[in-house]
Amino acid sequence: MKKLISILILFTAVTVSIFAEVKIQGIKGDVKVRHGVSEEWTITKVGDALNLDDAIKVGEKSVAILIVDGSKKVIVTEKSIVDASDLRILSQEDLLLKLAMDKILSVPALDRNNDLTPAHTAIIHGERNDTHRPKTTSTEAALMQLSGAKVLYDHSYYGTCILRVKDVFRINPALDADIEYKLITARSFEKSNLLSEALNEYNSIPLNKLKPQQKQLVLESIDRLKKRVSE
Repeated sequence: MKKLISILILFTAVTVSIFAEVKIQGIKGDVKVRHGVSEEWTITKVGDALNLDDAIKVGEKSVAILIVDGSKKVIVTEKSIVDASDLRILSQEDLLLKLAMDKILSVPALDRNNDLTPAHTAIIHGERNDTHRPKTTSTEAALMQLSGAKVLYDHSYYGTCILRVKDVFRINPALDADIEYKLITARSFEKSNLLSEALNEYNSIPLNKLKPQQKQLVLESIDRLKKRVSE
């Protein structure tokens, strides 16, 4: 228990220390932000900055352009939610540590050798608060978070993309059948050079639910990764 708490504190400290400066450069249509623990989405404007615990939501037929660390442009497409804390590059070590933490916290308490840590962790505005069961979100919000994960993938934030997809799937199990985001997760692992993890993700995709082109892609990826892992 104490060891787990120490790991959580360490990861939080790392997250804060590497948080990027994020500013809104452009807006078209319905774009709102949520600050900290507030439940309210409010209208934002060009030039506003996003803090660590803020999130941005882009509505239908809308777009927002963010500038990260003064130079990197991130385009948030329609029907997306992106947490500002996800706009950072994770090292392999940080990603694996966070995945291990999530795995531990998702195990029922009775299976953890009398560990009294709550069984699940939930996302609340970008930060993960321990609860006895995952905090449910509306299907619409969950789908917008998945769309936001694709924004992360498209801008090379592969580590936080993986974590966001897995968080959404855990809290909304009905969405776990979405093949597109399973593929994005597998590709993100591969691009992070975590080949065994990528192979496991591809192997977890049910082939009988894939279109012929998708099935071919998955089988080719599995074959390629097996060869690379065995080298």
